[in-house]
Amino acid sequence: MKVVFLLALVCLCGDSFAFVNDNKQQRVIIAANPTVAPYVISENDSGIQLEIVKAALNNQDINEVDVHYMSNQRADALLNQGHVDIALNYSGILIAGIYRSQSVVSYENVVVSLKKSNFTINSIYDLATKSVLAFQNAPAYLPKEFGHNLENLRGYEEVFNQQAQIHHLMAGWVDTIILDRRIFLHYLKEYQKTNTTKDFVIHAIFPPAARPAYFNNDLLRQQFDKGLANIIQSGEYRTIMLNLDKQYTQRDFTRF
Repeated sequence: MKVVFLLALVCLCGDSFAFVNDNKQQRVIIAANPTVAPYVISENDSGIQLEIVKAALNNQDINEVDVHYMSNQRADALLNQGHVDIALNYSGILIAGIYRSQSVVSYENVVVSLKKSNFTINSIYDLATKSVLAFQNAPAYLPKEFGHNLENLRGYEEVFNQQAQIHHLMAGWVDTIILDRRIFLHYLKEYQKTNTTKDFVIHAIFPPAARPAYFNNDLLRQQFDKGLANIIQSGEYRTIMLNLDKQYTQRDFTRF
């Protein structure tokens, strides 16, 4: 009886390790939003967030990666259905079978207004009576107080293409825009190539928001977290952040 039990245990362990090895060799499909440059740059499958994710996977010998570009809502649906392996952003309620990694990067959502407006914006409540143009599904990513106070705004709209937020603000079509600081600086840099910009004020009223990656396979999530920890310890993470932040936003950071 002991011999039979040991043989069964060996078989089970063999299956488990075979799954790990197979998982390392599989082609991983990542769902990413194409409008969140510099975190994701669809033109060359690069960007700060995407390069960190690929580096963490590569650390675990997962080198076959396909990136599919789509809205956050579609990424939620395809991850839930098992059609993609990783979603870089997940705006839905975390359901059973969806696993969150350690934080890949922190977003810093801010309010931006034109300097000539002379707005005092120190909290969410100071947005009352002002028009706001935010990124898609913003209430899901911002503090809950923001969503609770939408009715107090003079106007509220969302856009999928965040580059349009810069044009709307500079044209004076909206009082304020809400987006991540790096995204703002990246698209501002692009806008300045063909347009004259006006002086602006960045109101940092939101706390930094950790951005994990989301998985529908917990084993893959565990491998990813291990790879992420390894590249942080080795300094590769910091190198990616420093180089790409400077390249895409012209900010030169010395600490991460």
